[in-house]
Amino acid sequence: MPSKPRSQSARFWRRLRWSVPVALLLWLLLRPAYNTFLAWSAEKLCRIWETPAVTRVVVEGDKAVIGREDMRTGSGWLGYSLTQIHFNLIPTLALILALPGWHRQEGWQKLVWALTILVVSHVLGLVFHIQYFFATSLGPWSVANYSEFSRNLYGFFQYFFDIPLSFTLPLLLWAGLYWEDVLSLVGLSPTSPLRPADHKS
Repeated sequence: MPSKPRSQSARFWRRLRWSVPVALLLWLLLRPAYNTFLAWSAEKLCRIWETPAVTRVVVEGDKAVIGREDMRTGSGWLGYSLTQIHFNLIPTLALILALPGWHRQEGWQKLVWALTILVVSHVLGLVFHIQYFFATSLGPWSVANYSEFSRNLYGFFQYFFDIPLSFTLPLLLWAGLYWEDVLSLVGLSPTSPLRPADHKS
């Protein structure tokens, strides 16, 4: 019995050698369009509770240039790297594609769920970066429009989405959505799909 987990583990590591470059290539190809989508989504989300709606998020290369239309051009604008927000697409895709048989038993649906959760986290991460920038970096305007509590709150969420969630979410999605495959991979699965048939024979 120990040979099966070792065999699955060996297959996983072999597949990982090509799933990483495949995930990287997909990320590079989709990055320009995805940057535009993230900037548009974050801007629209920020404007929901604004009166008037003045948040502006413009893509310049790999950066989201963040500012407000009620401030003069060139004053109080921030350039933030979008790669820092969505780089975790690479390890997520690589880990999933490296699982032997990942596409079986609703594997495609699980992949869609994983990508959807990542996209939501990326949009929210950019939104909290925008709000933290507005709350702390626009001098007297920030002091007049944001309380100390809101500054601390936006600071917490900006940090949470920027570091803890970004680095742990790929592993959590991989292990959570494909937990049976992952348990089988490390030899902790209590049963295998073939075990009931084996008992009958």
